Amino acid sequence: MTCEDANNVAFHAHADRCRLLCWSIPNRHDQLMNFRRIEYFLAVVDAGTVTAAAELLHMAQPALSRQIRTLERELKIPLFEARGNRLVLTAAGRAYVPMARRLLVQTQGMADAVEVLRAGRVSSLVAAATAASVRSFLAPFIATTTGDDPLIITRETGHFEISDSLLHGADFIVSPAPPEEGLHRVPLGNVSLMAHVHTAHQWAKEQRTELPLTELCAAGLILPSHHSVSRYILDNAMSAAGLSARKLAECDDGPTIFALAAAGQGVGVSTELSDYGTYSIPITTSATEQQVLQLPLHAAWFPDHFAAGIIEDLSLRLQEFLTTRRGARVADQ
Repeated sequence: MTCEDANNVAFHAHADRCRLLCWSIPNRHDQLMNFRRIEYFLAVVDAGTVTAAAELLHMAQPALSRQIRTLERELKIPLFEARGNRLVLTAAGRAYVPMARRLLVQTQGMADAVEVLRAGRVSSLVAAATAASVRSFLAPFIATTTGDDPLIITRETGHFEISDSLLHGADFIVSPAPPEEGLHRVPLGNVSLMAHVHTAHQWAKEQRTELPLTELCAAGLILPSHHSVSRYILDNAMSAAGLSARKLAECDDGPTIFALAAAGQGVGVSTELSDYGTYSIPITTSATEQQVLQLPLHAAWFPDHFAAGIIEDLSLRLQEFLTTRRGARVADQ
């Protein structure tokens, strides 16, 4: 199949999906929905109030309220209800939010597919990932791409908000959490949780190649907070072993964790590549089992994305990059 054929297939698939979504929305007269009203609805949801949304949209509050009421009439469901002096989403409104976001993503995807047909190539893609992933391997991977590849623009987001990024303009995500059902995914591999210490530390002098949790917990630790998936992996392993940290400080910035460890202020724990000359040791569940704690990574995207084939190719290349450059291991599928 030629590139032009692939683009045509992607375009028509998106066109069919958008028509299906539009016509399947409850409407007595089977009229196409006004996408601008859906955007207004989501603006109110995101801003928290009609007044705040009106300011962001640069329109009068009464006009925005009328648009929301019109959308409710078209859908034949109440989206908001008055609660005191403020509006809150109804149960139906809460259920409609992800549907509305997905519909707008499909609409934008069709526009992007048209642009691909005009240009003859996919010019750019947005990848959402954590700051640690961007620093540690995504940006280094982007440096290996060529002018024949799309521009990969990174968008940093929190560990537990990554999937939502697909509903807010990201073309694909790199996530340490298992992708939600319905997304196409490529496993990128598992990266090890590492303890990082000053080069004068006893563990560094001994050139330790593994560090059991029992020894780790006895040290003063510098850990990422519970906003990080790696912290949950570490906490779960300690809980399963009946252990707890003797002393810990929390920090969500990778370079700062390394800087504190390099200054001899504690043992840093991170999945990122070592910095500031620290010595890194894989963390294991116990001295006997020597099972290294690992963080799984995945790339994921909507299966009907107009550039799904290109994203899959990039994801497989990223998988190879992680395997060869970071020593990541991909589990048998």
